[in-house]
Amino acid sequence: MSMVMHLAEAKPGQLTTSHKHYYIERPCRILVVGQHLKAKTKYQCLLRHISVGGAMVDFNANILLPKHFFLEIDGFREEIGCSQVYRHRTELGVRFNMQLAPEFISRLIRMAFTSGMI
Repeated sequence: MSMVMHLAEAKPGQLTTSHKHYYIERPCRILVVGQHLKAKTKYQCLLRHISVGGAMVDFNANILLPKHFFLEIDGFREEIGCSQVYRHRTELGVRFNMQLAPEFISRLIRMAFTSGMI
């Protein structure tokens, strides 16, 4: 699995940042909102690793996605706003529209540990 993750094209004068990655395999869903905020289309995927700034997921290479969508991780009610920044075969790199709270990452790690995924 590639470590290319939430790499955004930096604008002139902006600093690039990198965040600590956590390797967690957890089922998740991509939620795509239709035109005029119509019902969401849900696609199954697998979270591979995550940071407070983005994630890498395994996703069906044959399904086209818009640039912006939501990510919903099993066991959490939050719908995380994302932007697609990298896609190669089944690898899909996303950058979160807002950084995740460190408490969210801690809860995710604890859930993965208690379920035996780590």
